[in-house]
Amino acid sequence: MKDADKITEQEIAQAKVTLKPVLGVRPRVYVPVLYSIAILVVLFFLLVNPGLSHPGARLQFSGHPDAAAVYIDGAYAGNTQDGAHAKPGPHQIEIRKQGFSSKVLQTTVPNRIFATLIFPPAVHLGYALEPQSQEAIMLPAFKDFASWALSGKPSAIYQLPMTLSEASRDLASIQNIDRAALSDALLAAGISLSMNAASLRDTVYASTAIAAPAGSPLGVLCTARNLAGMLASSKNSAAMVMETIPDKASDAIRNAAAALKQETAALRINPLQANGLRSVGPHSFIMFKGGLLDLVSSTPEGSKTLFQSTLPEFGLASTEVTQREFARFLAENPDWKPENKAVLIEKGLADSSYLKDFDLAAADNRPITGVSWYAANAYCQWLNRQAPAGYEVVLPTEAMWEAAAAVSSRSISSLGIFKNHASTGPLPVGSAGTDSLSFSDLFGNVWEWTSDGFRPYAWIQKDSSAFDELIGAISQKTVKGGSWANSPDQISIDSRGPVPAAHGSEFLGFRPALRKK
Repeated sequence: MKDADKITEQEIAQAKVTLKPVLGVRPRVYVPVLYSIAILVVLFFLLVNPGLSHPGARLQFSGHPDAAAVYIDGAYAGNTQDGAHAKPGPHQIEIRKQGFSSKVLQTTVPNRIFATLIFPPAVHLGYALEPQSQEAIMLPAFKDFASWALSGKPSAIYQLPMTLSEASRDLASIQNIDRAALSDALLAAGISLSMNAASLRDTVYASTAIAAPAGSPLGVLCTARNLAGMLASSKNSAAMVMETIPDKASDAIRNAAAALKQETAALRINPLQANGLRSVGPHSFIMFKGGLLDLVSSTPEGSKTLFQSTLPEFGLASTEVTQREFARFLAENPDWKPENKAVLIEKGLADSSYLKDFDLAAADNRPITGVSWYAANAYCQWLNRQAPAGYEVVLPTEAMWEAAAAVSSRSISSLGIFKNHASTGPLPVGSAGTDSLSFSDLFGNVWEWTSDGFRPYAWIQKDSSAFDELIGAISQKTVKGGSWANSPDQISIDSRGPVPAAHGSEFLGFRPALRKK
């Protein structure tokens, strides 16, 4: 570029931009107008448009219990903790929470438009729900807790909700409850389900909050005392600590767990004394006198634990319930027939697998399968009408089942129907013969429902009605015995597993028990 063509700094400083008139309007007129319009547009979108495009107000709540559901004009809109948005006008606000009586509020939301983005409109509502009962709050919460506790260990992206802790806060408004007894029962029941530190933390926090709702140090001391007593009372605690919080295990706990492993490996359950036979309907029950029984239970990671259980006089059916026997029940109880499956599913009493592939017209002597825990209980209640005075027909507890199976457990491979005998399904009951007590198929053929909610650490027991109610709320039930799809070396007397109570399976059936009242 030639020097003559270069632009100097002086020329740059003296340069001017001249706007031309638009439609005869000079720049000094239209430029201020354009700036004014731009400012008005910005102000409109900041101060007016939010109120027009999203009219209404945020409903903010204060009261007890926390995190209750909010329904606006019958439609779910959120919860009291986060609040909910409502459009302008009158509304019926209903606040609901399980275990409490609902509350209905009437409110009118103003139709404010100006500056709602900067100063959001809000309507403040107070509420106080009346608790129905201790059981109405705690039992559903414990059921949810059990489901979460059995769902697996939490991770960075998968966290377990503090279900029991929330329920313990909800209980704060109930005055006339035995807090010490409930706290102790909840601690035992919760720990018996806890397979990770998160569930343990939820249990301990809730137990402490129930013992002292105002945060008194006495609540912490009460929980610490109960926890220490529970863990010190059984050598099984070592196995639980090793599985639940292994990083906290001391050398003493590791040594105790190793000693427990050696002790359980050599233990054989001594059978209870048989006490004759009783017949109820088509079933023959082999009776036992009852008493104190040593039992072995398996933990989720395969550790064996020892505990004792006192059993009443009881009997267990010599065979599993057959298709033909269950068909008689269905004939008198049509509500449980397969064609009523949709209603049963809606009520939570079955799932889509209920009596799958069951042909009522071709019912035979094979064990009934595809029955939910609720259907098995209904069969027991139907059979109970024929029970002798002073006795009742029920599903057996896990301890009853193990007591009756002690003899068969010594000959599992020869007395059970496993996949080396059946490859497509169960065989007729008794196909593998009977043990010396006349039981057949306690091992193999089909898994069998028990009455117990599944707890990984079943040795933790508490003699209290509150504990029994909590355990009864667990929706996953314990099954025993193995099935035709297992190998005999996979199954032992302590083999156990959890199955949702509404579930049915081709591998699962049941046999009733006769219990002295």
